[in-house]
Amino acid sequence: MRALLRPSGTRFHRVLSRIALYGGALFVVLPLAFGHVMKRTFRGHVSPGPPPGWTETWLQADGLRLRAWRGAGRPGRAAVVVAHGVGDSLESFTSFGEQLRARGHPVLLLDMRGHGGSEGRRTTLGGHEAHDVRAALDLLRADPDGRRGTILAGFSMGAVASLLAAADRDDVRAVIVESPYDTYRNNIRHHAWLLYRIPGWLPIVPLSIAMAEWLGGFDADEVDAVAAAARIRAPLLAIVDGEDDRMPEQVVRRIVDAHHGPRRLWVARGAAHVGASLSVEYWPTVIGFLEENGL
Repeated sequence: MRALLRPSGTRFHRVLSRIALYGGALFVVLPLAFGHVMKRTFRGHVSPGPPPGWTETWLQADGLRLRAWRGAGRPGRAAVVVAHGVGDSLESFTSFGEQLRARGHPVLLLDMRGHGGSEGRRTTLGGHEAHDVRAALDLLRADPDGRRGTILAGFSMGAVASLLAAADRDDVRAVIVESPYDTYRNNIRHHAWLLYRIPGWLPIVPLSIAMAEWLGGFDADEVDAVAAAARIRAPLLAIVDGEDDRMPEQVVRRIVDAHHGPRRLWVARGAAHVGASLSVEYWPTVIGFLEENGL
């Protein structure tokens, strides 16, 4: 009877093997897989060349060649750098650029690393992409187009990159962002629940962030748009897409509340993620913000 009650060595080792297998899947394989997804880029359509009125140029950031299109403006107007989001490319923002060029602004449309025609194979969701935006700022600072300073216009990931890049700069005249997130860690926790119903307190979430840091070579704690907003000297317009559950109003408001200078929050009612430009109020809001701040 005692032999029947005693677990056999084979059964005991089988249980241990299963624990090791499931533990490895939970604490190593799944975080590694999620980390890979978090740093993955998605390349959109790349045109063979720019449309009439635009010229192609190349920038350097962290040893990567970055594609950009430039459109001329009029003397006396601040230049504009446009930074897109994950999976997008500069081609999506030519119409946006034309609207600003119609006001006389020189415009630089930027392909972020790992997107469009730029080099790179991974994303940090705005962290290293801030280096790309700074490269564009530095280019314009040494160029006649940048004599009147630069306006940053960023969308989603590009919004976070623009906020990080604008911190402590004296050549940034204004920052316009749509659908930024507050911090990298909060953003991943939020999307883990939103997309997979994984609560943020589960170890898989911080482990996945750690894997993304390792794979992407960045520090998640430095990707903090709230802290960056507190160090931005230029006026800030933050746009909330009213139907965007990825970057809802309370997330964007944290960024705006941290900014110490002239600031404005606008909610585009009914707009999906990065869809505010479809609102009839969009351009009056953007142009009004620029005019309010002498731009």
